[in-house]
Amino acid sequence: MDGEPYCPVVTAFQPAGREPAPAPLDLVQDFVNTEIPEWARDDLGSPSALAAWLAAHGLVEPGDPVSPEAFLRARALRSCLRSLALANNTGRPPEPEVRDASLADIGPLPFAFDIGSNGGPRVVPAGDGVDRALARLVAIAVTAAHDGTWPRLKACRKTSCGWLFYDRSRNRSSNWCSMTICGNRAKTADYRRRRATA
Repeated sequence: MDGEPYCPVVTAFQPAGREPAPAPLDLVQDFVNTEIPEWARDDLGSPSALAAWLAAHGLVEPGDPVSPEAFLRARALRSCLRSLALANNTGRPPEPEVRDASLADIGPLPFAFDIGSNGGPRVVPAGDGVDRALARLVAIAVTAAHDGTWPRLKACRKTSCGWLFYDRSRNRSSNWCSMTICGNRAKTADYRRRRATA
């Protein structure tokens, strides 16, 4: 983003050899993918783990504290971003009550008005610490929604997976993080369900 330092994200794993989202949207992708429900894995399981992740990605200074409240807000944002990425896949936005609860859990974030290098208006993160870090992630998502890259950031349709992947297919038709993993499992489960009810 214009005027914001960017720390390249090194994503160790992408299913099916997919390329990560373009920078800086890959930062949002990496943030949400710190949780893998199917494996009961959460890389942000504590305030200290969140602080370390944010510092490693250049979003806060090393040693910046993360309060229990900020920790809960960060997890709420991660969950909200995943539900929005799932909506990119299913075409169904989150239910209003789910959306409203998510926004309430995230709470207000600090933003400022700025003018980009192209002379256009833009929203930039303000504040400091975790608040600024969360605002930066939101600002990246908002910018991506305006530049057309956000709709390609999708959550895998398999409910227990939810891995965020970047759909580079020409017609934006990818549904699964990996057809050979989640896609085949889902299709096999559907087949067995149909056979059982036949």
